[in-house]
Amino acid sequence: MKKEQKGSVEKVLQELGKSIDELINKTKNSRGDLKKEMNERIAELKRNKEKLEKDFNQFKEDHAQDFDKFENSVQKAADEVKQTFQKFMDKIKKDKK
Repeated sequence: MKKEQKGSVEKVLQELGKSIDELINKTKNSRGDLKKEMNERIAELKRNKEKLEKDFNQFKEDHAQDFDKFENSVQKAADEVKQTFQKFMDKIKKDKK
């Protein structure tokens, strides 16, 4: 898995953590049943975030080599499409002259 892709997922997980922190701060001023419900939801979000992080780390370990092969295959196909497109554009330019 490329560093940018890992970074993208990790960024999402970090943003989720920040959102949870914001909820915690907002909950501090809540009262009664609302505060209790918010605390329960925050605990649930934290558990879900931890599970996502665990699953993501396991996926990285289990599929790193396969993902790199797939990515290389996709990149090769994309390069071929770009070359074909460039040849087509070059031909159009030639025909206009």
